[in-house]
Amino acid sequence: MKKLFIIISIIALQHIPLKAVSDSLYNEGNRLYQQGLYEESIDKYKSLVDSGYESANLYYNLGNAYFRSNKLGKARLYYEKALKIFPADEDALANNTYLKSLLADRFEEVPMVFYKKWFKSLILSYSSNQWAYLSVFTFLMSVISALVYFFFRRAPVRKAGFYSAAVLLFISVLSFGASWKQYRLIRYPDSAIVIDLSVNVNSSPRETGTGLFILHEGAKVWLEDKAGNWQEIRLSDGRKGWVPEESIEVI
Repeated sequence: MKKLFIIISIIALQHIPLKAVSDSLYNEGNRLYQQGLYEESIDKYKSLVDSGYESANLYYNLGNAYFRSNKLGKARLYYEKALKIFPADEDALANNTYLKSLLADRFEEVPMVFYKKWFKSLILSYSSNQWAYLSVFTFLMSVISALVYFFFRRAPVRKAGFYSAAVLLFISVLSFGASWKQYRLIRYPDSAIVIDLSVNVNSSPRETGTGLFILHEGAKVWLEDKAGNWQEIRLSDGRKGWVPEESIEVI
């Protein structure tokens, strides 16, 4: 039943209009998708992306179109892009989880220290803008609490104002840090998706390098060093190697 729900959600589209964008291409892409013309809908959505437009809904719909076209690498790429902008998108999360179950590569992950894992999950639970709004709001509230401390004479009120200001300022600083971290993840990508059907991972940045292992379409990798047209990548299990830059696409 759960798989059926996920498959249905893949077929469905999010029809929230894009702001400050020509709706014609977006709506045309939706129309073509509903007609089963997935390649044509990809062309419409991609023309928006290539023009510099970014939207979780646009990326989600593009991921769906690639999925229906059986291009799992590109589908995962755009689901991951959607989740970078809106980490709490349940449809994108469900579709991405289902897609990963279809991929050829499975990796054992190096265990992350529990507090780092918790902190990362917390940061990814909201978007950069949401964290920024929380930071501004709590900062303003801390200023108000500080004014209460300075201008009220009654000791209990002053005490409440002092501690409220300290706590709210602490939350504001943490929220700003989370917003900045999310922003950097979006503007300075640290991960990529394999878009070729398969690619040899070499020990050095050249064709003659020793082959270490093979990755398949849809595998997620983390970016390390770069040399010419070669990119050093790291897997979630800690293995490293070099692949041609054109075999992957950054998230």
